[in-house]
Parts: sequence; C-alpha cells; structure tokens
Amino acid sequence: MLDTLSKSAYSFQRRQHLALPGDRMDAVHRVEEGWLARYTRLPSGHRQITGIYLPGDYCEPQWIIDPVSAEWIMALTPARTVALPLKFIELHAGINLDESRFILSDLIRLIARQSRLVIALGRKSGIERLASVLLELHDRLFAVGLRGAQLSMPLTQGDLSDIVGLTPIHINRILKGLRERRILKVNRGSISVLDPEMLKLVSLNRDLGNSSRI
Repeated sequence: MLDTLSKSAYSFQRRQHLALPGDRMDAVHRVEEGWLARYTRLPSGHRQITGIYLPGDYCEPQWIIDPVSAEWIMALTPARTVALPLKFIELHAGINLDESRFILSDLIRLIARQSRLVIALGRKSGIERLASVLLELHDRLFAVGLRGAQLSMPLTQGDLSDIVGLTPIHINRILKGLRERRILKVNRGSISVLDPEMLKLVSLNRDLGNSSRI
C-alpha cells in the first residue's frame, strides 16, 4: 500500500465538486464516507448522472491513465475521501503494486457498471430501469459490509430522474407502486430495499404480479 504520509484526506459538503470538466488531476480519490456522482450537462441544461461512487470505491480510477476530468464529479451527500497521488502510483513498481491492482480492479468494475447502465437505459422499461439501478446500489452497499439502516440510499427523486432519464413525476409514480408492494421503503431523501429478490424480478421483467411496463 502507499505510505500513509503520501495520502491526503479531503472533506466535501453536499453538492460540492471534487472536479470539473478539463481539470487536470494529480490524484485518484478513494471514497471513505458518503456518496459522490459523476455527471454531464446536456445542451438543454438537464443533468445526466453517469456514475455513482460509494464508500470503498476509487473515484475515476481511469485518471491513472488519463489524468484529466471529462465530467463533473460532485458530492451527493457530505463525503470524505483519501487522495492517492498519481506520482506514487507506479503500475510496474513493486512498492505500489498492491494499490495499483486495487485501482485497476475498480476500473474493470466501473466499465461493467457502465455497460449495465447503458443496457438499462436503452432496452428496459421505466420501472425495470429504476429497479436495476436501485438493486445494483443495494448490492454494492451490502458487498462492502453495510447492513440495516446503513443500506439506506440517500437519493432524491431528482437524483433518480437524472440517473435513469425519467421525469420526477414518472419516478414518483414508480416509487409509489414499489412502496405499496413493500418492495421499497421510501422516505424523504432516502430509499431502502425491503425485498431484494422481488426487486430483482422487477428489474428482469419477471414479476408476474406486475404486468404493466411503466
């Protein structure tokens, strides 16, 4: 691992930016607490969220290859990161090989997540899109050891709208249906998955109890 003296901790308030398009970066950030998002702005002014970073994730691991930010990186919640300076991450140097492997592994996972999001946006109905995104976030939180109340997702309907490309009204209608069926628990500014197996069926269009394609 990198020597602790080479790492710096950063704190971000909600909606504070870690990077803007065109910024040249000198470090890859590992998320310690909170949620961050990558997004782009469309000519219409609308925001499209293209990635979510959770505790344990490396934020924009591709910066070890091309250290220029292509999009906006913003904290969705109060967040804390540890910056790993690029000059200390040497892909072929034994002293930092472990850290490099972790970062490259995260890059592979990032590419896989992007592929799943493209499929969801391009080939799934609204309810399937939303179910797919929520299920993946739930599974990622569970995989890093979060349990119970910690599995709550601090996402607003506006955030979800910007992830799956649906209007807030459409998002509200889908959430209401999933809440009434006790698949989700929806509070102001947070969502919890109560029934992951049923949510998975919804995401795969195998929920026989819901024939509508919202």
